[in-house]
Amino acid sequence: MNPAGDVDLVLRGGLCVTCDEAGTVTAGDVYVDGGRIVAVGGPARGARRSVDASGTIVLPGLVNLHDHLRDMTPGLDAGEGLKLDEMLRFYWRLNEAAGAVEYETMAAYSTARLLASGVTTVVDHVYPFHRHGLDAATIAGYEATGIRWYLARGLMTRGYDPISEPLAEGFERVRSLLADGTPAERIMLAPVSFRQAAPTDYAAAREFASTYGLRLYTHVAETAAEVHNIEAEHGCRPIEFLDRLGFCGPDVTLVHCVELLASTGSHVVHCPSNHMKLAKGFTRVLDLLDAGVNVGLGIDQMADMFCEMRQEVLLQAIRNEDPGAVSPAVALRMATANGAKAVGLGGQLGEISVGALADLICVSARGLSIEPILDPAWSVVHRAGGSDVRHVIVDGRVVMEDREFAKLDAEALHRQAMDVIDGYFSKANIARTRIEL
Repeated sequence: MNPAGDVDLVLRGGLCVTCDEAGTVTAGDVYVDGGRIVAVGGPARGARRSVDASGTIVLPGLVNLHDHLRDMTPGLDAGEGLKLDEMLRFYWRLNEAAGAVEYETMAAYSTARLLASGVTTVVDHVYPFHRHGLDAATIAGYEATGIRWYLARGLMTRGYDPISEPLAEGFERVRSLLADGTPAERIMLAPVSFRQAAPTDYAAAREFASTYGLRLYTHVAETAAEVHNIEAEHGCRPIEFLDRLGFCGPDVTLVHCVELLASTGSHVVHCPSNHMKLAKGFTRVLDLLDAGVNVGLGIDQMADMFCEMRQEVLLQAIRNEDPGAVSPAVALRMATANGAKAVGLGGQLGEISVGALADLICVSARGLSIEPILDPAWSVVHRAGGSDVRHVIVDGRVVMEDREFAKLDAEALHRQAMDVIDGYFSKANIARTRIEL
């Protein structure tokens, strides 16, 4: 704190849903200094900057543990309605047309969209790396918006030769990122899946990650068909197979997991809307949580984290024939504190508490769409959406205030992204024109 006693920032007048284990809700100002929360409530003190949080619910920033931000073709009818394996083959061919401009622009555009909807931390699973410079371009896109980012650096060595990358080349490119100053804690080594990486790639990734201090990440047990195929080929289920390969543990995040996870300490990401859209089957979230597994949420190219929290509550109610299987408070922790644990920041992120990193959002609590508010967690999960986010703070810095970005020219970025998308359509020979409104 500065000598005069003033802190960097105060959020005044909001109702704080802290997302701690007790589910604490408290009215009080939130004080931030040096990128961390230094007080919640208590005596008023001076601040160099004040943000009006009155009429809002103050939450920890949402943590999106799984996305593919390079996507430039949402809703493309040629791929719509396809199941997972068919869809992948279709999009693998399109990926040949993408280069550094596309990766950087879409990383910036997509992270701006996430920030505007309350996501302050994202894990972006990026692949393929069929050209040099795509990983550095992607990071430049993140840095342009100010989001807290993690690059799940994909390793795709098989599946479709034109966009596959030799494993040694992928490792060398990761070494280059580290040598150029990219923090090791921001990179997760991420063999894409057993469809796109060989079992030996997983073992090699574990060895490489251990050498360079990287976390690990992969899609696994994404469908019942994948579980069956691994059992038939290797005589065990996918999670057990990963464990045999050394690819499980507290530094590992596993995405989708329609089978129950063994006691490995690995983290799980569930993406409920994506599972429903692609008919992937049910992840046994309630069983995982009951077994003490840390489960977070991912958007995976769908709408926003408010939608995913709501879908989690509803989907698990159907799956377990129990309306209370996953409560709104649990879903909210999955999107905040649980996500923080999966990126190695448990206890430092995802909660509003003294000493925590100051990633905060303010969600409008006034109006026909959300009032009356009797249980703030219920209202956030069942009534709020990304467009209700009023202010966004990342690492103690105001990124968005009253729905306006502080430094980012959102209109210019939008125009740039639309031009890049049109160019991509042309290069990929997509016979489709964007609808202008």
